[in-house]
Amino acid sequence: MMHYFLISRFASSFPIPNCSQLNFVRQNAFLFFTSSATFSEPKRNQHQDDNFTVSYLITSCGLSPETAARVSSNVRLKTLDKSNAVLDLLKNFGFSKNQIAKCVQKIPSLLNVKAEKTLLPKLKFFRSIGISNIDFPEFIIYNPALLKRSLNKCLIPRYKILRSVVRNDEEVVRALKGRALWYNDMMNDLVPNISVLRESGVPQASISHLVIFHPFSAYKEHSKFVQAVELAKDMGLDHLKRIFVSAIRVLISLDNSQLESRLEAFKKWGWSREITLSVFRKYPTIMSYTEERITKSMNFLVKDMGWPLDDIARFPAALAYNFEKRIVPRCAVIKILKSKGLLGSCFGLGSFMAMSEENFLKTFVTEFLDDVPLLLDVYRGLIDHQDVR
Repeated sequence: MMHYFLISRFASSFPIPNCSQLNFVRQNAFLFFTSSATFSEPKRNQHQDDNFTVSYLITSCGLSPETAARVSSNVRLKTLDKSNAVLDLLKNFGFSKNQIAKCVQKIPSLLNVKAEKTLLPKLKFFRSIGISNIDFPEFIIYNPALLKRSLNKCLIPRYKILRSVVRNDEEVVRALKGRALWYNDMMNDLVPNISVLRESGVPQASISHLVIFHPFSAYKEHSKFVQAVELAKDMGLDHLKRIFVSAIRVLISLDNSQLESRLEAFKKWGWSREITLSVFRKYPTIMSYTEERITKSMNFLVKDMGWPLDDIARFPAALAYNFEKRIVPRCAVIKILKSKGLLGSCFGLGSFMAMSEENFLKTFVTEFLDDVPLLLDVYRGLIDHQDVR
């Protein structure tokens, strides 16, 4: 019935022919439509392909319409069998619908890989090095580039190198979570850098800490890494303590002029070079702060709050906290309490600056509201501490 309907529509679009012409048109139109329907489907155009991909990303992968439209520009589905096999495999490895959506959003091309031949061996490999079933989906989502790499040419060789510089597979997994596998050249930088540390007597625990938590430093260009190690030694850092690799991390990021400018910034506030270096040995991160940040914090602590320089030197980590959210409000509260004789005069920065928010409020704010009703307003920055009498 459909063929004859189409034939009639097709024929009606032409001028009315005689009977023989009409029969010819009907016969040939019938052959055209039946052959098309029987032997092949018309190819979808690009617009139809895009719509199909967007629809699949929404219905099968769980993406929102907006995200699906954006992601569809980076992938065109080839066969449903291949894409469905990928989704089924991810489900078998514990991926929830939401995690599958995140994974596809980050790696749209994943839908076109061969699930059994390409994807499955990589997933099995990561499972084999100790990634737990619970952590596995989030591990993959956090490290999507891992699924794009060749298993035999990249993943396994780099895993073996990484395994040789840390203590066990658990540390390898922790390093991988920090995307350590892809930083720079492992053979020309990472391996010789670790050799320098081992030759210097740095404990393996410190080496693993550097690789896991500060991979950019561990993979730094070898010549710069050696310079930082030698400088840390010259500055008196103890290589047996973990703080040695923390100092290396800071020194690698500074050139000579930057280091000198930091030393000069503290000198302006009354610290000698020797004092500044002793503070650096205690808390290396302090040398990573810009001169502007150093000046801003020291100006407030020394000039506005009247904190002794030696107290700051005893607890240099105070400079690490957020200036507006922690340093200013907490110091303002403590200054008011000290001025009213509610706290001992020998009350140092370290005794309150490192406290949790909850403990600070309980210990130094709510505890004294009867004595200083406006104390909470001072802490919240609603009024200036100088307005409290």
